[in-house]
Amino acid sequence: MKRLYLIVFVIFQASLLFAFTNVHISKADFERLEAELTALSHDSLRLKAMEKMALTKQDSPDFFKYIKDMFQEAQLQNNPKYLCSSSYFLVIYYYNIDNPDSVCKWVNYLKPLAEGLRNWNVYFNAQKTLINTYIYKRQYEYAINEAQKMLDKSDALNNMNGRVAAYQCLINAYHETSRRNEEFSTLLKIYHFFPSIKDKLDKVDILCQFIEYFRNIDQCRKLKKYIDEALSLIRSIVKEHPDMKNAYASLSLYLETAYSDYYTAIGKMDSAKISINQARHYVTPQSYPAYLAMFQGSSARIYHAEKDYDATLASIDSALYNWRKSDSEQMSYAKQLGYKADVLFEMGKYKEALYYYERSNHIQDSIINVISGVQMDEIKSMHHYDRLLLEKGKIKDRMQTMILLTVGVALLISVLYMRRVDRVRKALKIAKDETLRATHKAEEANDLKTHFLANMSHAIRVPLNGVVGFCQLLASDADIDPVTQKEYSDIIQRNTEKLMRLVNNVLDLSRLEAGMMKFQIIDHDIVQLCNDAVGAVSLQNSYLRINFTSSLNQYMVRMDFNLMMKLIVNVLANPFQDKSEEKSITFTLDRTGEILCFKIINSWLADVTSDNQETTMQNDINTLFLKNFGGTYQIINECNSFPTVIFTYPAHFVE
Repeated sequence: MKRLYLIVFVIFQASLLFAFTNVHISKADFERLEAELTALSHDSLRLKAMEKMALTKQDSPDFFKYIKDMFQEAQLQNNPKYLCSSSYFLVIYYYNIDNPDSVCKWVNYLKPLAEGLRNWNVYFNAQKTLINTYIYKRQYEYAINEAQKMLDKSDALNNMNGRVAAYQCLINAYHETSRRNEEFSTLLKIYHFFPSIKDKLDKVDILCQFIEYFRNIDQCRKLKKYIDEALSLIRSIVKEHPDMKNAYASLSLYLETAYSDYYTAIGKMDSAKISINQARHYVTPQSYPAYLAMFQGSSARIYHAEKDYDATLASIDSALYNWRKSDSEQMSYAKQLGYKADVLFEMGKYKEALYYYERSNHIQDSIINVISGVQMDEIKSMHHYDRLLLEKGKIKDRMQTMILLTVGVALLISVLYMRRVDRVRKALKIAKDETLRATHKAEEANDLKTHFLANMSHAIRVPLNGVVGFCQLLASDADIDPVTQKEYSDIIQRNTEKLMRLVNNVLDLSRLEAGMMKFQIIDHDIVQLCNDAVGAVSLQNSYLRINFTSSLNQYMVRMDFNLMMKLIVNVLANPFQDKSEEKSITFTLDRTGEILCFKIINSWLADVTSDNQETTMQNDINTLFLKNFGGTYQIINECNSFPTVIFTYPAHFVE
């Protein structure tokens, strides 16, 4: 996942050499400057020389030593300008070695200096690095929050560099959390400013973000425009700064690999081979593993198009090896496993393909769950922090008011003052107790909601996986015999019906709980309705033998006909019951005073063996529906009796 903002950093680091003018000096000049440094007094000339030396050594292990010396000298002279530049170099250094804690420390030190000097380019670049560090640490909501603040500040200053940096950070955060709509809309916003962006490196960065977006959604046919523009800009930069050619090797590998994916997507395999061979020239021992994995994955797609399965699998395995080197690239690793499963399935190796499909789905589900959990924790933490600030402000205002009142009362009469203090203390204790009770209730509600969502996620995923999986089998294998095709179609149909039933039940339950269910009340004979329900169930479920008896011949009641019919049908018949197993149900209807009593013996909704999320939800729907009209709903599943459902409905007779 880190590769998107690694692209940003590759460009960012490459720009450091010419971020300051006339800083590159020869080896002989460097040695002479180092010798002269000891004779220079502690003033700005000494700091300027140290800055040149540090920038010249940025590609060597001595870079840290020179910028640390420069920072200490700037501290000694108390020079804000060079304190700002040296701390900026430290931010870049720590970002380069993946030390996020030090990045945060130095960015927070740097920002007040840059703001005081009104050096907004350094300010926004440092903030951009910090936000990308949050993203790398999976603190996505913090990153989005900070990016929004940076966007507001840059808008207030009308600073284009800050605005572009803020949008880039938002794009990175949306990309990592798979918010595709927000990612694309933000890309369109930043592309709107494209003609106004003067820095070519920022333009390359934006184009790479477009490329990564379309690659991620498998829209490689749209890549060429952005690759052409990015390569053109890189060539012009290298032409202006020839010493930067090696700095763009990794980015060139990335772009040439993207070219190969584009040509493969449009079916021009000869051009794809040319691009992949061109990309091979940029592969070095120092190449970033994610770029190598992308290169090997593109090679696999070319071999796959030529039906060279051995070479395809070898390239996929190489890509998997490189994806696995980085913990932040596990989603790409999982997708590569899925591609390997597709190839194995195409080769007819179904067992191996199933193994890799399961691994791929397991890893992707795990990553999504982790990201969701992290985001939820961040949102809770941010919400808690905001509440603390709000409470702190309220308490502060309250205390100031109390002090003023106390002073005034103390001047008048000490007895009233003591009573006032006592009343305030009691009020605070009551408020605290109420707050604790409310917090406890909110936590219980949140736990219930979380448990419900987790169960529903699993309940929905099971039939959905059945539909998707067998649809893929039907679509990918043209040689399926008619019997197997019919079997797969029946499975898809059953899972689709189960999924629709589950979704409809969730909607009904939500409406009933929110009090938003709309009822269509009519007068109808309840005995006739029960007979119709029994007939409909018996017609569709031949394995059921329903014995319906009623002490009433006819009884008109005000009710919602459709929902009452649905309730009785649902209590009588399980839509997913094994049709080969016969079952006997006893259904009785009686009236006791002003209450109609319905009793269904051997109902599947009361059977402990079929207790699951669906039965629980259906029982909750039935309970809420009847409660809305003053009725009751009860489940009886004692050991010495048949599972029974008993529900009542007001028997207000309609003339």
